Amino acid sequence: MTTRSLARTAFRSCVGTAVVAATVPLAACGGTSKPNVVLVVVDSLRADALGAAGDRPSASPEIDRLAAEGLRFERAVAPASWNLPAISSLVTSAPPWTHGQGSPASGTAEVATLAEAFARGGYRTAAFTEAAWPLLERGFETFENTAGEHVFGDPEASSAERTVTAALEWIREADARPFFALVHTYEAHSYFLGKPAHHASARRENVGYEGPFRRWAVRDFSRPAGDQVIEALLEADADDLAYVKSLYRGAISEVDGAVGRLAGALVEAGLDKRTVLALTSSNGEGFRPDLGRVHHGGRLHHDLLHVPLFVRAPGRLEPGSVPSLVETLDVAPTLLALAGLPEEPLFAGHALVAAEGGLLASLRGPRFAQRTPPDDAVLAQEAAFRVLPSGQREAATAPQYALYSGWVTLIDAGDHVELYDLKADPTQERNLAGERPDVAEGLRQELQRLAAQAGRSAAAPDDDQLEQLRSLGYVQ
Repeated sequence: MTTRSLARTAFRSCVGTAVVAATVPLAACGGTSKPNVVLVVVDSLRADALGAAGDRPSASPEIDRLAAEGLRFERAVAPASWNLPAISSLVTSAPPWTHGQGSPASGTAEVATLAEAFARGGYRTAAFTEAAWPLLERGFETFENTAGEHVFGDPEASSAERTVTAALEWIREADARPFFALVHTYEAHSYFLGKPAHHASARRENVGYEGPFRRWAVRDFSRPAGDQVIEALLEADADDLAYVKSLYRGAISEVDGAVGRLAGALVEAGLDKRTVLALTSSNGEGFRPDLGRVHHGGRLHHDLLHVPLFVRAPGRLEPGSVPSLVETLDVAPTLLALAGLPEEPLFAGHALVAAEGGLLASLRGPRFAQRTPPDDAVLAQEAAFRVLPSGQREAATAPQYALYSGWVTLIDAGDHVELYDLKADPTQERNLAGERPDVAEGLRQELQRLAAQAGRSAAAPDDDQLEQLRSLGYVQ
């Protein structure tokens, strides 16, 4: 028997003892009252692509079930429209203009990472991802890029199944400490790589389709993959788009199976009831060539900024649905709160839950209630790319900003503004800026005030940022 197998056997034996002898404190088995925490990040997953948000037939029954058992945030907004800045903000609870990933920082702002905060709290920490950059890696005892350097060059590299398998191997290792695990997958993002399973799903949903996307796959990696996706989708007709969306749904189905296996393994190991599980995304994805909105990055519309978010904490947090506007900067402080760890003063976000007090809470253990977000305004930034009227993308010369204020959104693209009423126009097809210039100007001034207050950057990507973009396949 290998060392890892022996460790796993000892771990399961310990868990089994604690489950059977419920009166024995977990500490007697090397455990702790602190919950384990797993954060799943599904790159480029639109909020409305999940059955939990109404997509039917659902491609995500496992994720839907977990969301129903947790607190689901219906209006979660990402701070950027692509993964480098958005995930960096997720793990630092800092806006893009502060951490400077994919958006040059306005100074030398100090940031803290979620992994560092958990490590200080006595947690063992690990990340299993399909991308890597220094800030993402910071603070983890174990960091594994399961895709290596070939996330785009090898269609099998971006594999949710492979990433979840690696995470479970680590979770099952014997260790007295509670754990924090970050699990990030490109599976949905990379629907355009044309995996056989994704195509099989698309063909089942589009019987009789014989168009150009039936065997579509990006294979020329001498050019950025995103540029090729944009070019293809801008030429797609209605039948083509139906097939492409089914490819995307097929990729989501693959993610769903992997997430279901992760959740099932936690149950099997006896860890489910003392593990906080959160799931969100870096950004959405665009499928509207008629509006010049395809793929992601370069613009700040709702299809890219609206992301799924739920937190499941059995015994600690009642299931429910939250209609308030929140941002993914709030995820890190929320997870720290659920773990009973101190607030991180460098985090810009706010905990979305608060511990209940009183004698009853002390008798039955930590319980948490939904906390009303402190304000109803959210700011997002795009500083690496810009989308031209044609729908093509090019390098940015100045940042763009989006302001969510209640159900109204304003996009300041530098040379023009766009104003939308999300309640009446959730797909943002009617720009009201020309009809209501007074509202647009008032919101633009508010956006500029908030951005200046936050210390926004006003620069284009520098050489280091461009090198990061090249390593992630966004530019040459």
